Amino acid sequence: MGDLLTTIFVQPLLNLLFLIYGIIPGHDFGLSVIIMTAIIRFALWPLTAKQLHSQKKMQALQPEIAKLKQRAAGDKQKESQLLMELYKEKEISPFSACLPLLLQFPFLIALYFVFQKSTHDAAAIGELLYAPIKNLPYIQTVLQDPSSFSPTLFGLINMAQPSILLAVLAGITQFVQVKMLAPKSKDITVKDPQTQATQMMNYLFPAFTVFIAWNLPAALPLYWTVTNIITISQQYLIMRTEVEEMEEVKIVKKVSTNKPKQIAKKSKKGKK
Repeated sequence: MGDLLTTIFVQPLLNLLFLIYGIIPGHDFGLSVIIMTAIIRFALWPLTAKQLHSQKKMQALQPEIAKLKQRAAGDKQKESQLLMELYKEKEISPFSACLPLLLQFPFLIALYFVFQKSTHDAAAIGELLYAPIKNLPYIQTVLQDPSSFSPTLFGLINMAQPSILLAVLAGITQFVQVKMLAPKSKDITVKDPQTQATQMMNYLFPAFTVFIAWNLPAALPLYWTVTNIITISQQYLIMRTEVEEMEEVKIVKKVSTNKPKQIAKKSKKGKK
């Protein structure tokens, strides 16, 4: 683990976690992970919103993309040209959904080290804690007597050990999140290999999430589950806002198309 990653990401996140752990009533480590996850997700809300908007736009274009691929008939150069024209017409960048996701990777890597260090080496965390955090009364107790540190969620799930329950929950919430963004089957008129592969990934990725989380410390699938739940809520709000905006546009168009008819009727009455 590089010093730069530690200084910029791991140390601030570790201090945030132990600040929460040191001040919340009951000093529940699992609850501290949940609160810290919520803080991180809301801090990254603008990035996630941009990513979701881009993903939704790309999903909406899938039927048109499939038709373009049929028109290209295997000609990759023509296919690329048609796709670029479509993206330009719709004012969409195919890479806009990837950038916010890439910016979140350092947080995921840092959190892995944060949870690994905090759940397996409580005695050594004092070296990474800032002075104000280290001086919190409960944190001082933990540093002086590491055996008093209990990395559990409500005293039931050990955050330092793998949890099948949290691994499955991470997979289920991941599936719900992916399914919300997937285009409806009735909206897909042409099924090309890429579309079918994308639909398959909608099932494989959540299953892969369970497989990975199965052997990780429970703090990580807990973080992932809470992240998914917050993202699902964000997706719901964004999609609802988009539907409302679309309805408003329809109403405006309807009113604007009806006005000439009303004016024409009035002019005819005036002539009479």
